[in-house]
Amino acid sequence: MDPPCDNDGYAPASPRTEGDEEYEMVDRNNGPTSSGLRRRKTWSAQNETDRETARLLESLPSRQLESLATTLGKDTIHFKHRRMKSFHGGSGVDPSNEIADAMTNDPQFAEKTEDEIEEMLKGMTTTLSSKRVIMHKVSSRRKRGVGRFTRFKYNVAMNWQHFKYSVAEVMYSLELWKSHLKLIEGHFGTGVTSYFLFLKWLFLINIPVFLLTLGFVVLPQVLYRWLKQDPPGYIEPSENSTYVSFTGIELLTGQGWFENTELYYGFYTNRTINLIGNHNYEMKYAYLFTCGGYYLLCLIILATSILQSYRKYYIEGSGDINFYYISKVFNGWDYGITSVEAARLKHKSLFLELSEYLAGFKGKKEKTLSAKCQLFMIRLCTNIAVLGLIGASGYLIYYLSSIIRRIEIPYLIDVLAIPLCITGVHLILPILFHLLERLECYVKPKTELYIHMIRTMTLKGVTLIVLVNFWFTELSKDSTLCWETYVGEEIYRLVIVDFIFTLLVTFLFEFMRRIVANYCIKSLSVAEFNIGRNTMDLIYSQTLCWLGTFYCPLLSCIVLIKLVIIFYVKRVSVIQNCQPSMRPWRAARSHTIFLGFLFSFFLLTTVAVACGIIFVEPSDNCGPYKGQNQTYQVVTELIDSWKDDYTWLTYTIEFISSPGFIAAVVIILGMGTYYLRLVMIGHKQMVTLLEQQLTLEGKDKNFLLKLLQDVNKKNKDKKKTSRPLTATSYLSDDTVTSPGGRTFIRQVAEASSRTGL
Repeated sequence: MDPPCDNDGYAPASPRTEGDEEYEMVDRNNGPTSSGLRRRKTWSAQNETDRETARLLESLPSRQLESLATTLGKDTIHFKHRRMKSFHGGSGVDPSNEIADAMTNDPQFAEKTEDEIEEMLKGMTTTLSSKRVIMHKVSSRRKRGVGRFTRFKYNVAMNWQHFKYSVAEVMYSLELWKSHLKLIEGHFGTGVTSYFLFLKWLFLINIPVFLLTLGFVVLPQVLYRWLKQDPPGYIEPSENSTYVSFTGIELLTGQGWFENTELYYGFYTNRTINLIGNHNYEMKYAYLFTCGGYYLLCLIILATSILQSYRKYYIEGSGDINFYYISKVFNGWDYGITSVEAARLKHKSLFLELSEYLAGFKGKKEKTLSAKCQLFMIRLCTNIAVLGLIGASGYLIYYLSSIIRRIEIPYLIDVLAIPLCITGVHLILPILFHLLERLECYVKPKTELYIHMIRTMTLKGVTLIVLVNFWFTELSKDSTLCWETYVGEEIYRLVIVDFIFTLLVTFLFEFMRRIVANYCIKSLSVAEFNIGRNTMDLIYSQTLCWLGTFYCPLLSCIVLIKLVIIFYVKRVSVIQNCQPSMRPWRAARSHTIFLGFLFSFFLLTTVAVACGIIFVEPSDNCGPYKGQNQTYQVVTELIDSWKDDYTWLTYTIEFISSPGFIAAVVIILGMGTYYLRLVMIGHKQMVTLLEQQLTLEGKDKNFLLKLLQDVNKKNKDKKKTSRPLTATSYLSDDTVTSPGGRTFIRQVAEASSRTGL
């Protein structure tokens, strides 16, 4: 039968024994009314083992909140007791104010949210109305007045956030080719989509290059030609002029009428253009500095893109704990989809993405020693064959470039021989590489893709190196020829012929194969979209743009038009004529690989153009640098002209360009790179150690809990007399420890020593 209760709702104090007195939450200042609290807070431990177990369990981090709630409950009851005393002539102080003051004066209280405060109030053993009063007072005290400057700062920050969100929504709605990319991803997954994203990225990077060239080089020359009529143009040709009319064949050859336009280097003047007032525009400086500007801009964009992609896919996404499956299975579906077709595309996209991810986790089969030796010999022979084919193609291009101007052949064959030869080599040899790669038996499709791309990149790099070497060593010696314009025409033809071959390959190998497979040969399957070959075609096209922009300033505009046409042609072809790959692969990191290949070609083209500017003598009869020994000479002349007016600037430039300063900068950069590498290695090791420490912390918790269970099991029937453990001894601040604290470990050790473990 339950004992009777007093007016406060608490049971009266029961007779206490000597042993029970030590377990009470003693508050002797409150008199006999605290007997109910003491009985409610009395521990039921009867022997030493139970007391030690209770003490250790109370030190666990999971018991911290319970201890805090108990303490707050004790204070609440104490305040309630004082409130009851006020009805009998007590002090009359409202305990709610004191509790609210105690909570607001706590230094950690400001960091707590309202939900956490409500959880604290729930642990108090007081009436619901008192909790509401306390919560209302605490909330009212937290809501203090905010100053004008703070309100202004918050308003500006909120308006700025709203503005950024609005701009992001507008940019998302205006995103280029968004619907086409979603359609492709739904049918073919992220692998094929990565090709189109890369094409889109190249299109965007060429826009600032075109705008810089148009604004600082082409438009000033157009204005100069229109006003000065030198060279003649935009007017009706006279009888004695050498004006060449446009026939249409120039779109393929790049010669004829185009030679007398702003398309090529040789057309630009080296004179000073008079602007408004006394302001002049030096074309020779503008042409060179604009070239350096867009190369520097491309370098910054490439470096930033590579770093961001590497950090996203190789650093942040390289952890041992990967929640890829959870995020895709539980959060991958778009619940805003309403149409059946969109739902089908999303379903297929998730399926292909999971297939690509799982394809990278195929277990490796153990091979025998003879099988490994056989595979090694096969791959060695295929690599030797690949190098031999690349070397033979380079020699063929150099030989053809040497004799093509010495023999009499038809006009079209003469001007298109080199582009046709190079494009044919780029078309045939990758097919041979693919056949050789089948003999090498690569397990992962992405490994085979990367090997194929490296070989194709090497082939195209060798052909370009051979061409540039021929242009700078042989062609520049012809004094009767404007060799810069000839180089621009060659690169223009390479771009056009590559574009034509891309359309022909798409039509013949994809469209015609689908027609034959559907209506003639049923056993023939439709073509698969070759990501490696198409991506290398884009990189090669962009390389030609970077290489030829100095000699053909409007080449970036031609490449922009080419990329737009290729996107729509490939988009239609891949949906109508191609099928998803039977060997899916994860394309999350392929964009970084593509950027790495593109950066290698960018360095190659930058070095080639820089060598032409610094070491090769420009033509004497054309271009903005005629009459100079080297193109870079205009920079030295400009610096020399500053000696009288800007002496300090001249000395600074001479000091920066001195070999000692350059060597010092290289040494400092090397030391900085080495230091950053050491820091990176140290951070990786620290991350590894912290991960291991977290794992050991979990094992420590399991070990300690098991140790407590063993202590209770071995001493279940033993009773020892010792000084009892008071509740206040482990409810104090000294016993509250953080996870992994030394106090908790020491208590476990003491418990183990007492029980004889």
